[in-house]
Amino acid sequence: MNYLLLFMVQVIVYLVLMLYDEYFGTLLAIILGAVAFVVWGLSYVVKWVQSSRVSPEYYRYVLTVWTSPLLSLLLFILLRGGIGWL
Repeated sequence: MNYLLLFMVQVIVYLVLMLYDEYFGTLLAIILGAVAFVVWGLSYVVKWVQSSRVSPEYYRYVLTVWTSPLLSLLLFILLRGGIGWL
């Protein structure tokens, strides 16, 4: 699977959501990004404690899932000069 393509599609989807509805898009990016980050972090901690047969592709996929909302949110804030609903 091409992770760069997956990453770019997610960034575009998040940016379109933020352009359509700034409040919903921002909250969705923050919540989904935070949940994916926690899952990614816990997965690595569990992997260090006990070996598992989880494919390394899983970790790369979850990495794209939490970095794409973060990058989208940063790009949106830089391009718009801030978050309007705050």
